[in-house]
Amino acid sequence: MFMLKRLLWSIILTILISAISLVHASNLSKQLLTMPMTLTTGEVVTLEQYQGKKPVYLKFWATWCKPCIEQMAHFEKIILQHGDNLAVIAINLGINDNLAAVKKVQQEFNLSMPMAIDTNGDLAQAFRLLGTPYHLLFDKQMNLVHLGHKADSVLDNKIALISATKELDLLADNAITETEMPLELGLDGSKTQAFLFTATWCDWYFTDSRPTASQQCIAAQNTINDLTKKFDNIAWQGIISRLWTGPAELANYTKKYQVKHPIAIDVSNGMFHQYGIKEFPSLVVVKNGEVILKTSDFSKPTSLAEQLSKL
Repeated sequence: MFMLKRLLWSIILTILISAISLVHASNLSKQLLTMPMTLTTGEVVTLEQYQGKKPVYLKFWATWCKPCIEQMAHFEKIILQHGDNLAVIAINLGINDNLAAVKKVQQEFNLSMPMAIDTNGDLAQAFRLLGTPYHLLFDKQMNLVHLGHKADSVLDNKIALISATKELDLLADNAITETEMPLELGLDGSKTQAFLFTATWCDWYFTDSRPTASQQCIAAQNTINDLTKKFDNIAWQGIISRLWTGPAELANYTKKYQVKHPIAIDVSNGMFHQYGIKEFPSLVVVKNGEVILKTSDFSKPTSLAEQLSKL
């Protein structure tokens, strides 16, 4: 009888341990759970620290993103309504942005949620950012239950449900797993390589919000078109951001600027992340695997040509 009781208690204990493990299970990788998010206050937070405690709502945004700004009143409303039961974190892309611009928006809309700036692009890469605004909603176990760009009733209803500690059977376990392969450029390794990192939309989308950047985007492509003719000893390659961009947008851009050099969309965002590109446009020149020139200033084409001639 004693042995039987011990066996029964052993079985019950095993079941309890398994149940506790399931309660804290997540469909996220360890990398995503432990990805550090550095807030503007200096505090570092991770999804893992909220696991089993409260759901998390992450929102990626940019100060020059028009839909993001249009959604700010909604964003603040969410934290006012559900902030006690829901961790809300804003993540600024850090692309063509800075702390001063972020604080200006915070003040304009009286934003009270914690704010992070993705200064090195690690967060955008880890969560497979495809465009802003970018909403990610995780339940208390850190299962992804919503991914989208709209601040609509679908998002609101899910937030209301998980904030009330109810569970959702709406998992998207592959939605933030990178499925795209890195770019295979096939460049001549014996040559110095020059990469123009830009976006198909930065020339026109930045017109009002970032006029200087808009002009730089126009000047960059026109300048590179000329430099490819002068420096045929360099292997030139255009690298296009995957944000809001597909083959149709690339084709229109190529035609618009009469691009003759090789150009491709960085569908995995691997090269943008590898070279730490936080300004559109940027030129990176690589020789023997080493970065020997990196600039976002295309206002003086002659000066840039002189720099290249000395490399």
